[in-house]
Amino acid sequence: MKVRAVMFDLGYTLWDVDYSGEMEAYAQVRRRLIETLGETVPDAQTLRDAAAAVFLRETNEWQLEGKTEQLPTEEVFRQGFAGLGLSVPEALLRQMGDSILAPGIRYTVDPETPAVLRSLKERGLRLAAVSNTYQSRAALTSRLSEHGLLRYLDALVISSEVGLTKPHPAIFQAALDRLGVTAAETVFVGDIVWADVLGAQALGMRAVLTHQYHQDDPGESRPDLVINRLAEVVDYVDRLNSEDA
Repeated sequence: MKVRAVMFDLGYTLWDVDYSGEMEAYAQVRRRLIETLGETVPDAQTLRDAAAAVFLRETNEWQLEGKTEQLPTEEVFRQGFAGLGLSVPEALLRQMGDSILAPGIRYTVDPETPAVLRSLKERGLRLAAVSNTYQSRAALTSRLSEHGLLRYLDALVISSEVGLTKPHPAIFQAALDRLGVTAAETVFVGDIVWADVLGAQALGMRAVLTHQYHQDDPGESRPDLVINRLAEVVDYVDRLNSEDA
């Protein structure tokens, strides 16, 4: 069946990710907590470690136990900071994602990537990004726009809104519905075997494993293609559609 759409993971697929700005972000949040709570607040490293412990627990439950439900971002911070004896107001908790996660992450986009997306759009394909993330839509669309990628995307589907993570079929199906295509007409590109490759294939999509930024071992899984550069997706789609013709 002819390929009508291509979906991409975000982290380590459309861009490389650097978390080295986290401490600066947590230092700013600490100042906000001091202003809001008017009491002694642990140092930035302690705040980070407390929140990171909850994020790590959730990630392990995704990977090791097959859990696909995702806690709201504010609940992750609520639990982390509650473990330190801090009762953070709801309004401030709702800002934590954009105050901590977004400023603490730096993205690098390969110069080829916008051209790849443009080439796919010129072929009449529908494009989407589907990501497991605790960030908000506003934060991600801002960064995608900043790096010249947003203009090529017809849909952005994120686990922080859906409440379910890849490989749950619902998050993939939400993207298919928004693009108006079927799984059989879609290629999914991602860097993680259990979430991206197996999740997409289970729904009937062709799955491409990218090793451009992160080299996940396919093991006994069978990606439809393994690539080292995103540009290889264009050739792959051309070949599939040529064979279909």
